Amino acid sequence: MRIAIAGIGTESSTFSMDTTPLEAFRRLRGHELVNSYSLDNIDLTDVAFVPVLVGAATAGGPIDPAAYDEMEAEIILGLQHAASETPVDGVYLDLHGAMTVRGRDCAEERLVRRVRETVGPGPVIAASMDPHGNMSAELSELLDIACAFRHAPHIDRQETRTRTITQLIDVIRMGRTPEKVWVRVPMLLPGERTATIAEPGRTVFGAMLPAIDKYGVIDANMWIGFYWADETRNHAAVLVTSWERETAEACATELAAQYWAARERFTITADRHGSWDEALRFVLDRPEFPCFISDSGDNVTGGSGGDIAFALTKTLQCPDVADSGIRFLFAGLHDPAACRTAWDVGVGGTLSEGIGAHTDTRYGAPVTGPWRVEELIQDPVFGGPSGALLNRGNISVSVQNERVYFVDPDDKAITPLGVRGLAPVPIDAFDVVVVKNGYLFPGQQARAGSSFMAITPGGTDLDEGRLTWTNLKRPMFPFDRDFEPTLKPVARPGRVL
Repeated sequence: MRIAIAGIGTESSTFSMDTTPLEAFRRLRGHELVNSYSLDNIDLTDVAFVPVLVGAATAGGPIDPAAYDEMEAEIILGLQHAASETPVDGVYLDLHGAMTVRGRDCAEERLVRRVRETVGPGPVIAASMDPHGNMSAELSELLDIACAFRHAPHIDRQETRTRTITQLIDVIRMGRTPEKVWVRVPMLLPGERTATIAEPGRTVFGAMLPAIDKYGVIDANMWIGFYWADETRNHAAVLVTSWERETAEACATELAAQYWAARERFTITADRHGSWDEALRFVLDRPEFPCFISDSGDNVTGGSGGDIAFALTKTLQCPDVADSGIRFLFAGLHDPAACRTAWDVGVGGTLSEGIGAHTDTRYGAPVTGPWRVEELIQDPVFGGPSGALLNRGNISVSVQNERVYFVDPDDKAITPLGVRGLAPVPIDAFDVVVVKNGYLFPGQQARAGSSFMAITPGGTDLDEGRLTWTNLKRPMFPFDRDFEPTLKPVARPGRVL
């Protein structure tokens, strides 16, 4: 059998001022693409992969339409070329599910429609996705198989891709696609309220594997939906596949009901959270160091631009911070211009220009210097300049060329496709580390003596009162509370190949 591999994956905050360009995508082709997956434990005796293109970018603002169109065109041309030799039996799509192209809606639906139009009605189409993506009614029809990560933080990225490819191969060998049952769950919550490392997320999403065993279905998957985009398709969902429609309906109905019943218990998963002023008061009381503070409103893992200077400005303006001697590291401020200048002047040199707030100026201006260059940072995976460590008194800032999270390259939640532009800094010299994400990555959590999630403004604001959605299909929890949904299971019949 011949299986094509393609996809475009990112998540796009429509509340971000940022635009994601083509250069932000790491584009894999050929053997490099096939080798990025864990395939050693799959029976591939009769399988030939046809690698086309997978473009993957860290979260950001909506994609530049020209960038999306170029990648889509390459995928379609690659599939056409593959089919001209010998028709493909299946297509594996590596997606996220929360991609927005500026000025357009439903990007994944468009991509899968184009793929189906290209390969024809016969081949099986399977996709792996992020649960923070959207499993819309249309997508549940277009895809024959869909699998989502079961953990948030996403420590099972590679396992989910392997699971999807395995199911795709099994279905092609079986000669028919499974029955699907989809349930729309009218709620939309951020990842910081639905992490699987805390209740109720641990129990709600942990119910999938027992339900698979209980009902004897092929697979069960749950989507949280993407909170920071204003599209009609954004909502939670359940999708179950089975060889029997009745078992799929029973399983999907049970999981959806449990999901909905837990809605009021999905609160911020961090033990300590509040405003930035409350975060400063927490660290000034000297908790166990190092203390990790999440600047959650400028969360680059959710699509914010990573250059908002709100928290840095407020901290520099606080006299108690300067008097305390507590050493702060503001990690991962996205500022390519400051990086270039730092590399030009070198270690010991000075930056007088302001840093940050070049893309998103809604919450403060660039923070003026002088900033002393303490260290120049190399990308630990791909090489080349990736950042610089700047200092002013007891405040240090690592500025980065790329809008990426502050983690080590071996963090369990890092995508196996690789992340370009990481700029890690040893944290031993610091008491407080401010990171531009929401819930902490596994590596961050392991190193934290204490933590605090600051509810700050930005493209990933956790204060729903500061954002405006106009396109969501209402009613929708938590924006609406006085309603009871039908949670109707919708059957999508399988087909003979």
